[in-house]
Amino acid sequence: MSEKELLQRCCKYITEIIQPSLVLHYLDFFEPKEVELIKAKEEKEGPTHASALLLDMIQNVDSPGWFQMFLDGLSIAGYPTLSKSIDMEDFTELDKSRLYKQMVRKLRPTLEPGARPMDILPHLSECLLQPQEEEVRQVTESKGDHAGMGRLLDFILRSDNPQWYKTLQDALSAAGYDNLALGDQEGNVRTRLAGYADMSGTEEIEMTYSQEAEMEDLHANLDTDAEPRQKVVRYDSQISSPLTELRAYQEELALPALESRNTIICAPTGSGKTIIAVEICWQHLRQGTEESKRKVAFLANTIPLCQQQMELFMKYFQNTDFEVIGCFGESASNLTVKVAVEGYDIIVMTPMILQLKLENGTIPSLSTFTLIFFDECHNTSKKHSYNSIMGMYMDIRLEGPPSTALPQIVGLTASVGVGKSKNVDGALEHIYQLCANLDTHTLSTVTKHLNELRKFVFVPSKDIRLVNVFFLAPRRSVDPFMDVVLGLMAHVESIAKKTYNIESLSKVPMSTRGSQAYEQWVVTVQRQCKVLKLVDQDEEEEMKICRKLVTCSEHLRKYNDSLIISEDARAIDAINYLQKYFDNLDPTRFDETDQKLFSVFEERSKELLRIASSSGRENPKLQELQSVLDEQYHYNSETKTILFVKTRALAEAIEQWILETPALAHLKPKVLIGRRRTENTAGMTLSTQKDALSAFESEGGSKLLIATSVADEGIDIAQCNLVLLYDYVGNVIKMVQTRGRGRAMDSRCILITSSRENAEKEQINMLQEKVMYDAIQTVQNIETDVFLAKVRNVQKRQKKQRDLERRMAPEKKKEEIPFLLQCGKCRQNACKSDEIRVIQNNHRVVISKAFLPLCNIQPHPKPQVCDVLEKKSKIFCRTCNRDWGILASCMGLDNLPVLKISGFTFVNLRTGQRKSVVKWQDFPGLLKDFDFELDVLDQDSSEGAGPSRLS
Repeated sequence: MSEKELLQRCCKYITEIIQPSLVLHYLDFFEPKEVELIKAKEEKEGPTHASALLLDMIQNVDSPGWFQMFLDGLSIAGYPTLSKSIDMEDFTELDKSRLYKQMVRKLRPTLEPGARPMDILPHLSECLLQPQEEEVRQVTESKGDHAGMGRLLDFILRSDNPQWYKTLQDALSAAGYDNLALGDQEGNVRTRLAGYADMSGTEEIEMTYSQEAEMEDLHANLDTDAEPRQKVVRYDSQISSPLTELRAYQEELALPALESRNTIICAPTGSGKTIIAVEICWQHLRQGTEESKRKVAFLANTIPLCQQQMELFMKYFQNTDFEVIGCFGESASNLTVKVAVEGYDIIVMTPMILQLKLENGTIPSLSTFTLIFFDECHNTSKKHSYNSIMGMYMDIRLEGPPSTALPQIVGLTASVGVGKSKNVDGALEHIYQLCANLDTHTLSTVTKHLNELRKFVFVPSKDIRLVNVFFLAPRRSVDPFMDVVLGLMAHVESIAKKTYNIESLSKVPMSTRGSQAYEQWVVTVQRQCKVLKLVDQDEEEEMKICRKLVTCSEHLRKYNDSLIISEDARAIDAINYLQKYFDNLDPTRFDETDQKLFSVFEERSKELLRIASSSGRENPKLQELQSVLDEQYHYNSETKTILFVKTRALAEAIEQWILETPALAHLKPKVLIGRRRTENTAGMTLSTQKDALSAFESEGGSKLLIATSVADEGIDIAQCNLVLLYDYVGNVIKMVQTRGRGRAMDSRCILITSSRENAEKEQINMLQEKVMYDAIQTVQNIETDVFLAKVRNVQKRQKKQRDLERRMAPEKKKEEIPFLLQCGKCRQNACKSDEIRVIQNNHRVVISKAFLPLCNIQPHPKPQVCDVLEKKSKIFCRTCNRDWGILASCMGLDNLPVLKISGFTFVNLRTGQRKSVVKWQDFPGLLKDFDFELDVLDQDSSEGAGPSRLS
């Protein structure tokens, strides 16, 4: 076993113990910038994630003697036992210590509020390092005893001293806290150590309880003398959970899963499905043994949902032996996931992370887990990651050895939906399909305790307000703002059509301007323009034509967006949207077409602003929205409202309208949008999303939350009285999810729309909801054997279909010849694919010195550290200013260009074929992994000349 493989093997011990900032000083093989990244990670995410990053970076270290320096560094920094254990490859001492740490974590709630850290600290010098003692003093002085005691316990639980527990017990006794040393302040829990004279011996932990005897089984695996269990009792209703007390209807929902059956739990929004998951999880984990460990994965579709669910699980499991960790967003490197899977009991992650880590082998197989939760499981269909994961599951189930262990599957949803069906028979087929996808044995709903469910879960009344635009505001039927924008679009289209027959570039027919269908058309045209090949033109002329067409399509898309904004909000919001776009253009990068189109807008912008600012042009939908809000807040001034809108631009526009409307400004609106960055908006960070939700939940704070689809599913939002759907219509699942945001008694859900089609669609959704519940009841009344037979038939058909698709799909061979990367707008040559390297299977970087002189480098609007990258600047094409990505520091390398795939097209240098891809995974060429010895350029590289090692 190599030294690096050894560190990988013992990564869980390292990440659970060391505080990297105390060790880095003794590790000369790291560059200063690498040290800064690890310290920043520790400050932002804590020592566990920082330790994982440190180990990740060590994989790229090849300095002579690095391994011994690492071991010596651990010893000098204050971790001699860990150093010795790694050197001897013997972790017995550390494994014993982990048992005591589990016990102390359980007792934390009695220790933190019950002791003064400054009384205990003088007796802990053998276990705490000097910087840690100083930090405890500082925290206690600035934040009080409770926070100081919490920090003290954080540090002592990371100690590698084999005698740490005895030292802590002695310290508590010496400081006069004998009651805490034996258990909690009320005497409910008494703990004593047998044979404790020498912790390095064969002593065990014996735990007795004076009360709450039902909790004994939670720690039964700590008794090494106990007889091994011959048969695991899956669920004992007599054993109450110490974590939460379920209501009767929640117990009814949980029962099939508690009895080990694969289950879909379908219950209304607000019924406590995550609490049910906590109970199922605890009952599952407590049945594990040392020989047969259990491990749970909780999957949620978005990072905010993962963060919310991780925090909830941590809250409930903080005083148990079971540990929770999250692997999502920036905390999902291969090593972090490996540490999580090896050392934690409950891992919260996005399904895409699980899918990728299964595919690249970081997680060996689905059998690593014994239970997997699928939150919002109705998404398990088509190409969704949920369905990809379950496809792997079903391949093992139908083809693997019979002895192969597979995890129990539990799905959570508020609505299983009906697919595209319009009757009960079609809905039944949809439900069979979903059950087959999740290999589900049971569909669990509330049937016996409906009265209790209705007592705690309120379904808002539903209303549809159809706004007659022409009746309410006849002057909007003759819309001068729209006329001007339509004229501008016709002008841009004529320029494009004189250049090329753009209508032939898309299979999507050209539609009415100002519609979503038109946007689909123009996006398709733009994508095809990037890869257009003109056989009768030379290369230079082809570049000019394609750039002209891309520029025209960009302007058409912006004008179309402005018409949609004007239709839903105000003309002033639409002109502000356009003005923001044109203000952000860089005139120094203009060609003739850019200048012409910019001048055309400038000529008409004053007229557009005058029209938009003129009085008497109220949008009737906004008038109806104000009427609804006035009515509701007159009736109840403390109403909390969620307003769902279709786009981010519309969310910002309505927020501005409310702030500028005196009668509504008291609502103090907040916006909640997604994290993904688009061309027009930067998106919200996780912290700003939390701030918006906190402001909405706080008393005296915001009374109105304006949200896009990010708030559709899962995110826990405070109870509200009013849910407004502003021309926001989807399928029956979306209707149930959005309506369910109104959780308060007597809450209402109102659709405001000017589209008769949308109104009719929502009425159909309401009918389909009844069809869905009838279909569920039919499924539940079917004999179990008949139900399972139907599900098995669907699964066999799906297996044949998957096998056929694999056989028919062309083999994706990565081509060994290089591809030429060209700007996606102006076709400026950028680099070749053999000049690109991959860092951590995630980031594509250019190592050529010739690349940066081709870039326009601008300060990054939000410089930050993400994973191993420190974002510093944005890079754009020097010719046309198309976004090419970022300039970052990474693992000690500065001036490292990290490419954005949408900024480029790819030319096969053998065939001349041009290709545009959306994901790097679909890039057809071969890209090498970054080699820190071969790919690092000279240290004296000048700024702007390429990546270099930091001095």
